[in-house]
Amino acid sequence: MERQSHDQLCSWLGLPPGAWPPDHYTLLGLERGAGDFADIESRVLDRMELLRRYQLLHPDPVTAGMNRLAQALVCLTDPTARAAYDRGLGIAIAPFEVVDDEPPSGEFGAVRSAEIVPVEVAFESGLGPPGEDSSAAYKVADPTPVPYEVVPEELIAEELPEPDNVPGAVPALPLPAIPVARINQLKPRTVYRRLAALRRALRAWDGLRPVMGNPTEALATPISVLLFIRAVASARDALPRVAFVLNEPGAPGALVTALVSSSHTAHTVRTLLPSQRQSVALDWRRGYDVLRREHDQLRALALGRRARRRANSGANFLLAFRRTPELALVALALAALFVSLIRRNS
Repeated sequence: MERQSHDQLCSWLGLPPGAWPPDHYTLLGLERGAGDFADIESRVLDRMELLRRYQLLHPDPVTAGMNRLAQALVCLTDPTARAAYDRGLGIAIAPFEVVDDEPPSGEFGAVRSAEIVPVEVAFESGLGPPGEDSSAAYKVADPTPVPYEVVPEELIAEELPEPDNVPGAVPALPLPAIPVARINQLKPRTVYRRLAALRRALRAWDGLRPVMGNPTEALATPISVLLFIRAVASARDALPRVAFVLNEPGAPGALVTALVSSSHTAHTVRTLLPSQRQSVALDWRRGYDVLRREHDQLRALALGRRARRRANSGANFLLAFRRTPELALVALALAALFVSLIRRNS
């Protein structure tokens, strides 16, 4: 990158002009060695929002800056990598105080404070406890040779059953049914507002698919971390608007929602065990199904109401005409006026 691009990045991020790239702490506006997981992640997200404004006009420097931010996030949220990075910067580890044990008191203290002199005992073959004969207590005999060859038992690997057929495995619970009466009682404005919130939540939920829907994704590269924290930021904004679906602990999608709401989501996801990743992937799928089903039901309700409203529009007009027959006179007067205007102009 050119010097001008470096200066642009520094000005966009509020950094003093100088050599690029700066160290991770300077890039995030932190003192060297400072910052916890939550503070680091929030600073990375804020600076990415600053760079996103210039992404259309300056794609190359913005991409380079976002990659640097992602690298800083990966490094400073991993304790092992951060310790090595701090040593490279010459940051001393915080000293700790060694507290001596309290001096013993009483009878036990006097015994412990006395000098203990070890007693050396000369080694002798066949040495036994005091008072016993020093002769050997048993006789070592050579084993009798076996007249045949002993072959070690061959180990046969046992084939494990498929996950669905494992005995004692907990089957996936069916999704809870959505009460139809509750949906039918919603006002039209509420239905459309919830539909808009569900569309946005589904897009944000689908953005979490590469990591939370895939139990093998380890978030090992800066670009994967960059895309993930973008998806988490979108989900944090969209999921609170669909609390009417994901509102109960233990419900489908509750685990993913809790991870997204965490103050250090990226670090938590990277440290999950394989079994925990499987649970997160299953919860992501169940949450997606619940959101999709709620969206489809509300959409069907909105379309059904619109069709009924169109079908009833003609009947409502006839009913209004029957209640107010004066409308017939008004219609005839307008028709006569229209005919007279045509004859005059012809």
